[in-house]
Amino acid sequence: MKRTVNASFRKALEMMEKAGYGIGDNVSVVVDPDLPFMGYTFPSGGRHTIVVSGTAVDSGMLEGLLVHEMSHIYRMRSKHPSHDAEIINEAIGRIARRGFDRDYQLKILHDVVNHLEDLYADDVAFKVLGRSKMFPVEVAGKFFLSWLTPEPVASGNTKRDGWINATIMLRNSFAISNMARHGIPDMGDQAKRLNTRFLSGLPGGTSESSEYFRNLMIGLKEDVAAEEFRKLLAEYLERFVELAEGEHHSLKN
Repeated sequence: MKRTVNASFRKALEMMEKAGYGIGDNVSVVVDPDLPFMGYTFPSGGRHTIVVSGTAVDSGMLEGLLVHEMSHIYRMRSKHPSHDAEIINEAIGRIARRGFDRDYQLKILHDVVNHLEDLYADDVAFKVLGRSKMFPVEVAGKFFLSWLTPEPVASGNTKRDGWINATIMLRNSFAISNMARHGIPDMGDQAKRLNTRFLSGLPGGTSESSEYFRNLMIGLKEDVAAEEFRKLLAEYLERFVELAEGEHHSLKN
């Protein structure tokens, strides 16, 4: 396993460099066999460590995952506002100080911000992967289709369900928006139909919110100044909390 991971890591680094998105030194990769999702990256003391799951190693998509994580590192090292920890912590902190500071709420807020980070990372990753023909549109379409959830949750905890359903809507919007940003066709309107099915299980108002978030994600621009992104992120989180807390988050009878 270690040999496979190291070989894929070196290839991904080379692909990034050849595509003009070199990330320099002080980057390493480790495997966490028990990690319940594909992977993540964390900075520490000038270094960046990519953590991948055992599932990712065996998935056949390891190099694509590494390119995605390296694209996050590129965004951080090139100081793109979407990956500015100060801007992100300030925005989430402002929401948390209003009382939305339960563990599940804080996790969801970070997940919601991560969608924007992933969109900006994927703008780099798709350029890198496009040069290698490693991630054809058919594969990409199936990958993003797997992100969509067709049914709202209904646990009986109205407040928590509101937050969870709001974050499902954001995740669905993220997948559809990423496909749109990179010209990935929605074969048979599968993504559209799954999202429509999800929205149909929620009361009126959610579809309009879904359209707002989808348009915001599709319209994210590359050259965004720090202050501009700070304002965009604040509005994005405010609209999300309004959705999560609003009356229209509860399920239809």
